Amino acid sequence: MDVTQITAIIGASASLLCTLVVGALTYFIKKTLVSLEEADKKNAADIREEDIKDLSGQLGDLKSDLPLVYTLREDFIRSMNSVDHNISGLDQKLDRVLNLISVGRKEG
Repeated sequence: MDVTQITAIIGASASLLCTLVVGALTYFIKKTLVSLEEADKKNAADIREEDIKDLSGQLGDLKSDLPLVYTLREDFIRSMNSVDHNISGLDQKLDRVLNLISVGRKEG
């Protein structure tokens, strides 16, 4: 055997090996894609129109309940300002009552 024949055998072996590797990769990729497509079809079948309508109804209920459950920052600040105003008014009234009591004790 001379160098030309050995080179031809090595080239043919490498070509056969590359063909086998590419074929095996193609097979596994195609098998994976088929399984993914089947899983996608199964998931699409699992999502029914009734489920979508049910979720839409629940979302509508959440939208209507949200203003009753959730307090905006501005609403909280407005409410706290009102409470502070009422407490300061009560403080002034208590000061007047204490002044009247102390004046009454000094006179009596």
